[in-house]
Amino acid sequence: MNNIIHEFNNVAQNEYLYILLIFIIFDFITGTLKSFSNSTVYSKINKKGITSHIVIFLFCIFFSWVFNIFKVSEYSKVLIMFYIVSYGLSIIENIGEMSIPIPKWLSEKFKVLQEETDKGVESDEIKRD
Repeated sequence: MNNIIHEFNNVAQNEYLYILLIFIIFDFITGTLKSFSNSTVYSKINKKGITSHIVIFLFCIFFSWVFNIFKVSEYSKVLIMFYIVSYGLSIIENIGEMSIPIPKWLSEKFKVLQEETDKGVESDEIKRD
């Protein structure tokens, strides 16, 4: 029992979780500002977003704890870094949709990513038919 509590203390000291929390807060702020600038503010969407942010953060805490118990904490860093990158992309997308200028090379990467995503969606739809 002592070991489990000790590993939870290690999770509480994980700097990657604090970075993730900062990215979640910035994503929430930029998403809210984007919805105000686009006149698409809906409490239902806001509640869903907040809920998903909380679930993702708790998910990362739980699995960091589990990975620490099994002495494979490197995997928790990979999991958290995945979400940090994901939230970083979301923040950049939110900023771009608010008509705040972003570097051209970065906006071109998002266009390529969107086109590839659309291709994947089309191929999934063809498979289902």
